[in-house]
Amino acid sequence: MRRLLLFAVLFSASSLMCAQENPKYEFFGGYSLLHSSGATANGWEASGAYNFDRWIGVALDVSGHYRSESNDFLRFSDHHHFVTVGPQLSWRVNRGTLFGHALFGYGRESVSERLLFPLPPGFSNSFDASDNSFATVLGGGGDWNLGKQFAWRVAQLDYVRSNDQNHFRFSTGLVFRFGSR
Repeated sequence: MRRLLLFAVLFSASSLMCAQENPKYEFFGGYSLLHSSGATANGWEASGAYNFDRWIGVALDVSGHYRSESNDFLRFSDHHHFVTVGPQLSWRVNRGTLFGHALFGYGRESVSERLLFPLPPGFSNSFDASDNSFATVLGGGGDWNLGKQFAWRVAQLDYVRSNDQNHFRFSTGLVFRFGSR
């Protein structure tokens, strides 16, 4: 009976200690690459997550991606921005965390083209357009723990649907965690 009681006390204490290691808040910031239609845009991504418990949380994700090209006649630039929010599921182990999310929100694409030579009067040598749309982000990734408060997001891979276009996004960077559950 004493062994059973000792086992129950040790099991309860270990689960409490494990629960204290689960962060209440997580913030991520890093490099991001967006690929669509044969073109690649470099950029940044930042996200914050509030964890309700060890497994379930809600994440807010913001990112920007930029691509430009030019030759002797034309300068072209394309900018993508996303602001999304939604549920995030996490599986936490000692060395890291695997997570998946389904995020929904706002997407904006801005395109600019400039001819680098003069045109006759009455003709414009520039074209600017932008489009706002509903954005969907489905994906996940893995964090490698660097300590109690820091982790490295080794890889985050997302499918992004916005402006009637399919994009694939890869991100990596630093995760800061604080608070405990």
